[in-house]
Amino acid sequence: MDRRRIEWLFFIVFLLIDLYLGIEIWRSPIKLSNTTGTTAISIRAEMRADGIDVPLHISHKQQSGYYLAAKNSDYLSRKTSSLTKVSAHYAKAENALTGTPKSPQLLNGNHKKILEQLDDFKNDPTCVPYGKKFKYDPSTSSGNTYCYVQNSDYGQIYDNNAQLTINLRDNRIVDYKITYMGPINAVREPQLIISAWHAVKAMYTDSEIANNSRVIKVSLGYSKLTEVRGNTILLPTWLILVENKTTKNIMIKRVNAFTAQILQSSSYNVRKN
Repeated sequence: MDRRRIEWLFFIVFLLIDLYLGIEIWRSPIKLSNTTGTTAISIRAEMRADGIDVPLHISHKQQSGYYLAAKNSDYLSRKTSSLTKVSAHYAKAENALTGTPKSPQLLNGNHKKILEQLDDFKNDPTCVPYGKKFKYDPSTSSGNTYCYVQNSDYGQIYDNNAQLTINLRDNRIVDYKITYMGPINAVREPQLIISAWHAVKAMYTDSEIANNSRVIKVSLGYSKLTEVRGNTILLPTWLILVENKTTKNIMIKRVNAFTAQILQSSSYNVRKN
């Protein structure tokens, strides 16, 4: 075999190897996608075997989230003098303000009509300070307790220091309690966060979803991480509502959207009346 033929033979062999590697590289994303899909199907099957129902269409798509900061201050104490339609009391230790209407606030109509009337009440600055900054949250509301969470340009804030609760009795506003974080600002550039499905999967693999239950809602918000130099730092959080099929109690748990870690201290029950 002469030298030229040997060179051509090596050329053909290396060309075939390059073609093979090129095809494998081109096919590898499909293989990874199929593996991910297979894993998701497998976990869903395990959940069904445990009596856990999960919505069929939970997003697998990643989004962006921010680290946020709010400057700690007594925002509410400055507003007590302007609340002319309620008897107001500010508790500095809790940084919370309570208000009781001076005249009866009678509500009527169906649930939608009552919400509209409550919006009129909370949006009146002589009744509720910063009321327009809060949005109704049906997930944490029950019976005669209507809960609102502080809204921001980046999403809703789920924290005891950013909450408005209005209590009713016999279709009348009895009182309310409000906490407010103040203006919210981003402190870093946006970063990728885990998908909604990844958050549910993390809860399940960490045994944070009880058997015989159903995941009824997955939503993105922000929760307190820590306090630094007079500022509250917030991070993106997946809120997962899980209902016990027997008791109908709803547990709201939160998953760190950056790390997929379960935020144990922020779980609580909501009993639907």
